[in-house]
Amino acid sequence: MQRKSRLQESNHETAVPEGPQIKADTWFALAIAGFFITLTLFSGVAIWVFTGEPNLALQRAQAFTPFGGALIATVTFCTIAWRGVLNTKQLEYQAEQIGHQADQLGQTRRQNDAKDDENLAKLLMDGTKLLGEPRESHVLAGVAALQAVVTSPRGAFSPQAMDILADLVEVTYTDHAKVKIFDAAREAVNLGAAGGRMSTRMLRLTYAGVDNRWVYAINGVARVTYVSAEIDDMEYLRFADLSRVRFEGCEFTGVIVDGNHRNFVDCTLSSCEIRTMASGFLMKNAFDNCDFSGAKFTGSRPVPKKDRPHPWQNLRDRGNWFKQENPIISDARIVWEDFLDEVAPLPVDHEPIEQEDRTSA
Repeated sequence: MQRKSRLQESNHETAVPEGPQIKADTWFALAIAGFFITLTLFSGVAIWVFTGEPNLALQRAQAFTPFGGALIATVTFCTIAWRGVLNTKQLEYQAEQIGHQADQLGQTRRQNDAKDDENLAKLLMDGTKLLGEPRESHVLAGVAALQAVVTSPRGAFSPQAMDILADLVEVTYTDHAKVKIFDAAREAVNLGAAGGRMSTRMLRLTYAGVDNRWVYAINGVARVTYVSAEIDDMEYLRFADLSRVRFEGCEFTGVIVDGNHRNFVDCTLSSCEIRTMASGFLMKNAFDNCDFSGAKFTGSRPVPKKDRPHPWQNLRDRGNWFKQENPIISDARIVWEDFLDEVAPLPVDHEPIEQEDRTSA
């Protein structure tokens, strides 16, 4: 494509012009010749006018006036045309110089970009090598090098660096001896995600049997699944794209569930605010003291099977509630009071207002 455009540009430059082209030198020569011819004719006419009889001088001068004006106009036209051609040539020369400078700048920019890509590739290799060093300081230096690749404006090799950092997160997230490495790798991945970088990795982080099950949000990966983890409201807000996050057997405290409710499986939600939900979300998870006021329910109510408890039985008698003045929004006809506690508004006590006696004594 680039070769084709260059060929078109070359053909445009060497194309034969449609109309006749007169050079600046030709116009200049015509102007000089016209000037001398006009000067000669004016001299001859002056002799002819002033050497004749006095009564004929005015008539001769008036007779020559139109021809004199035409001669002057011809000289003026040649002069203007000469200046116009000169200005055009100057503009073409300036445009050619600007184009040449633009080509030089473009070539310099391409050379700089190639050099930047070469430096980023070297930084990627050096950082990856440092991750295999036994000393923690060397590994942290490697993470810093990969972070520089990830956050580089060029973006070259950022997917590869994100993949390596995501792998490092996966192998260190439960290793207390490598908590500094995990924090550095996690921060680098999140910084990459904030800059629009994305890893192709799909992580599965399992916290079963781990003493500290509180987790940190991991962004910038294709998908991350948390298993048997504990998540509070502050960390839940740090997930940049909840559609890429799945929770299995996790415990939530004080979070606001607004969307992504289909990615909760066998989880326990305590003191949470539920804003969106579906039947599967209510059946597959447990709820304690959760606020369902104004929640939007999509789908239909499940039909209980014979001799089996209702699929939403897990909602009852666990302190889950909704405000009477802010009921659940649903297209399906569901008596939510059968599963949740309906909280009536508190009565407002009005104290009697003592009126001052304005009668004069």
